[in-house]
Amino acid sequence: MKNKLFSIVSVLVLSTLILSACNLPSRQTIRASTPTLITATIPESSPTPSSQCDNQYFPNTLGVAWEYSGTNSAAGAYTRTDTITNSGVDSFTQGTTQSNVTYSVTYTCSSIGLTSTDPIQQYAGALLSAPNAPLNVNLTSNSGTSLPARITPGDAWQQTADWNAISPELSLNGRFVFDYTALGYENVTVPFGTFNALCVDATIKIEVSGFRILAGTYTTTTWWVPEVGIVKSEGTSHVPGIDFTDSMELTRFASAP
Repeated sequence: MKNKLFSIVSVLVLSTLILSACNLPSRQTIRASTPTLITATIPESSPTPSSQCDNQYFPNTLGVAWEYSGTNSAAGAYTRTDTITNSGVDSFTQGTTQSNVTYSVTYTCSSIGLTSTDPIQQYAGALLSAPNAPLNVNLTSNSGTSLPARITPGDAWQQTADWNAISPELSLNGRFVFDYTALGYENVTVPFGTFNALCVDATIKIEVSGFRILAGTYTTTTWWVPEVGIVKSEGTSHVPGIDFTDSMELTRFASAP
């Protein structure tokens, strides 16, 4: 019976990542830092931020907006719009509309970097916020960093989030572990333009129960551009019975009014 429950919860929880924003299989090599044919450049080192919320890879002034087009092998084509709806000295909020579902994620700011206050919502907000969500996933603890204040190729960081999943059939605890590695710079072409972008790989491990039984992993890659943010993402599920790929590209970017 326990094995059946673990199987059910792993399927339900990982399915919340189907509409994820950031995605692709991880790679082990470090990208070269001298690409050519670019329309945007990456500085060799990050400037000293004027405030703790200033991050060259995540503009967060009130009104900044991004539009993306994506496709998911399980859910089909979709569009996504992100907008900074609140911006303060020590935190900001990004509102997202995806597949006619609206949700928001708040980030806190420190000298270390930016931290999503709910990384599960960050990666699975569209499905978790939908009226027909298969289960209720609650965050019970959160630690680590989502995006460091300064990043150079080879850097690695982590964020962990403990959760409780509740449905009419079961209630189980678990943990998400987000392991990030900055690979380096490469040229990326998306509908919005061609950029020299910082490539970041992530492996998201999904654990269930107090014994931290591994239910599966989700590997992602995102490409970040200074003063713009994410321009492209790709990802793949690595769970038996839940096979899907996802990709998303930037179609429009609007800086603060």
